[in-house]
Amino acid sequence: MTLFSRIKSWMRHTLGRSRSESEMADEMRFHMDAYTEDLVRRGVARPEAARRARIEFGAVENAKEECRDARGISFTESLMTDLRYGARMLRKSPGFTFVAALTLALGIGANTAIFSVVENVLLRPLPYPEPGQMVSAFTVTPTQPHFPTSIADFYDYRRKADVFSSSALYAERDLDLTSGDRPEHLSGMGVSHEYFRVLGYHPALGRDFDEKEEYKNNNHVVILSDHLWRTKFDSDPNIVGKSVLLSSEPYTVIGVMPAGVQHVGGNFHSSAHGDTVDLWWPLPLQPHSENNCDRGCHYLNMVARLRPQVTLAQASAQMNGVADQINREFGGNDLSTHVLLVPLKEEVVGRARLMLTVLMAAVGFLLLIACVNVANLSLARATSRQREIGVRSALGAGRGRILRQMLTESVLLAALGTALGLPLAKAGIVALVALSPEQLPRVQAVHLDLGVLAFTVAVTVFTALIFGLAPAFATLRTDVNRSLRDAGTRGSTDSAGHSRLRDWLVVCEVALALVLLAGAGLLVRTFQNLQHVEMGFKPDHVLTFHVDLPAKRYPKDTDFIHFYKSLYARLKALPGVQLVAESADIPWDGYDENSNFEVVGGSAELNRNAEAQYRFASPEYFRAVGIALISGRYFEESDTETSQIVTIVNSAFARRYFPGQDPIGKRLNMWNRKGVLVVGVVGDVKPSPDAPAAKPSFYWDDWQNTQVAERVVVVRTNSDMNALAGVLPDEVRAVDKDLPITHVLPMDDVAAHAVSTARFTVILVGSFAALALLLAAVGIFGVMAYSVAQRTHEIGIRAALGAQPTDLRRMVIAQASKLAAIGVVTGALAALVLARSMRTMLFQVSPNDPATYAAVALVLTAVALAASYIPARRATRVDPIVALRHE
Repeated sequence: MTLFSRIKSWMRHTLGRSRSESEMADEMRFHMDAYTEDLVRRGVARPEAARRARIEFGAVENAKEECRDARGISFTESLMTDLRYGARMLRKSPGFTFVAALTLALGIGANTAIFSVVENVLLRPLPYPEPGQMVSAFTVTPTQPHFPTSIADFYDYRRKADVFSSSALYAERDLDLTSGDRPEHLSGMGVSHEYFRVLGYHPALGRDFDEKEEYKNNNHVVILSDHLWRTKFDSDPNIVGKSVLLSSEPYTVIGVMPAGVQHVGGNFHSSAHGDTVDLWWPLPLQPHSENNCDRGCHYLNMVARLRPQVTLAQASAQMNGVADQINREFGGNDLSTHVLLVPLKEEVVGRARLMLTVLMAAVGFLLLIACVNVANLSLARATSRQREIGVRSALGAGRGRILRQMLTESVLLAALGTALGLPLAKAGIVALVALSPEQLPRVQAVHLDLGVLAFTVAVTVFTALIFGLAPAFATLRTDVNRSLRDAGTRGSTDSAGHSRLRDWLVVCEVALALVLLAGAGLLVRTFQNLQHVEMGFKPDHVLTFHVDLPAKRYPKDTDFIHFYKSLYARLKALPGVQLVAESADIPWDGYDENSNFEVVGGSAELNRNAEAQYRFASPEYFRAVGIALISGRYFEESDTETSQIVTIVNSAFARRYFPGQDPIGKRLNMWNRKGVLVVGVVGDVKPSPDAPAAKPSFYWDDWQNTQVAERVVVVRTNSDMNALAGVLPDEVRAVDKDLPITHVLPMDDVAAHAVSTARFTVILVGSFAALALLLAAVGIFGVMAYSVAQRTHEIGIRAALGAQPTDLRRMVIAQASKLAAIGVVTGALAALVLARSMRTMLFQVSPNDPATYAAVALVLTAVALAASYIPARRATRVDPIVALRHE
């Protein structure tokens, strides 16, 4: 009697009466032993048969559970049975379990880490009460789509429009704390009196600002952050009302904000969004300036809170109506200036949305590749378990019961992958925060929380369904009688349907991998282009640092000039220092100040909306940073306040406003100064590496037209910059003992910071693409190795009939090449469509760049062929005699 006849008879006998589980197990083992002895007698008890016997014994063991189901056990008991059996089956295949779990861990860990960033940066609401009511306001001109707000316009908006419950201006206004031995630079923010009402915060101690404190000489009050209060003032509960010396001036503390107050950010002279501000003090907005700068100077950020029930469209319409009135009253019926209202959240995170969306898509593709890879492994494993499935079906197990068991194993495998993936996710988050550019908002708040854990659980369930359903359904579609019959002949129960499904899964892997590789390739090309862009300056061997002279100690221009001349003398005496200079900004630091002007003798058309960036520079600045002189001369120390006021323009300015002419000797009217003489033309420096072109710019001589404000000192040296950076604070304190310095950086780092977002994206997408390539190689290797194992009998016949090793290798590699070619073509078509969404992230490279697609196609094809080579060699080593006897 065969094994199956024995078990069927035993099942009929058992179902008719109650038996203990141990008795049933002993009887099943008896039948299994009898079957094994039968194999030995027939001389086929080789390792392959023994392995199959163990698999069938697993099916018989599980038949006990089928009996219990038939007797009506509870769902919970049945589920626990499935879990125990699934765990046993995974333990019996440690190689499969390890590879599959690690593959899933990589996909789930990467997805969880990136989702943590997306959730904290893009999805989580801003940390303010009713954040949807908060908007940023900008002035829009023909040349400036996001211009800051002027003081006079702000007061008109507040007086004539009733769409805001509160509104405020703010700008960075740092102060120095000199209470200790060493002065400390504090991040300060100058704000109008309704600033905290817009944010929806109230001081934890003391009071808020009052409108009368916006007047000059009445604004020496300050509100401290919770962090500053605790670290520098020892959490003094009586701090309110005390005087604090800040930048050599006394300020009265009127309040302390609660912990967690987050700054709203801003793109013009503002700290980044987040817990980045140490203290706040009132902007001196009143009385109005006498030189019309209150109306014409746009240098303050504006934030407002909409009234309840007021929509963004309604607010925009009313604000633009007010702007039209201002234009008619002060601009001679020129209606070209408008107001743009942007939801605050969009203003904070909008620029990061595309980058994070691309990263989410990349890790999504990676997870799909991991799922496809595990599905392929599961399908191969399920194919080898056809004998087991056949036994269970013959014993009466329904398809739903078998499907549930296989899905249970998939869930266990996904859970194991998740358990391994969570530590990878935590490590990934730490790496993301460390690598993230400063332009990425709210990244310091990124962490694993309940929402991310829920997402991980959802990914686990989704992953289990993805890689468990296809193999399960494919297995259940196999004819049971045929699988049992074929298993006794050649040992292969692999159907044509299974083979096609595995082939298509490999095609999907290759296609998904190519999409990722193409995206990474385009970003790498972009980063390379940014690295090789024409700078217009020479950052090597230049050290920079910031100095902010307090107006109290340096009230006159002569004081400002004397300080820097004294500092230059000390710095130039240091070993290796060649040049020292200062400027209001340095290249690629985001500085973007613009001003109107008039070309003396120019046409009305030329002077209509004439505008350029303005900068400040001391005499040796251009030599120190390596900006070339095109014509004329640099600033000289003989250019003083009592001599002719001069300016230097860049080449873009000369081309735009003096086409076909020599600008040297031309004159400009600007800043209420008439006849400013152009004495030099310098090379162009773009605002950023990815900017399309340099903007027209002119430079003021900082020792002729001084404004006491923060300056960047640049030091060109041929000595060790680390050693030089260590002595800079002492050299500055030797000139002014209460003056701290900040942002001590090599200029190379400043240049690198300008491409940090591109570098961040390239590193991440490139890493995901490399993992995708590895997983695709593993998938191809696994399929080809399994195919060779299943075709051992066929290969033996071919070898016996005279097939050469080269022919056998070609047969296997040709199969892999076909799958790779279909995947490459499919992936290339998908990549061409998807890459268009990345257009704004690319620089000097087309989303359809043929060189990139050709390169990634060649790499992927080469990897596919390499992955198939080892199985191909294995095919050539098959002994025909052994293969013909293969069971």
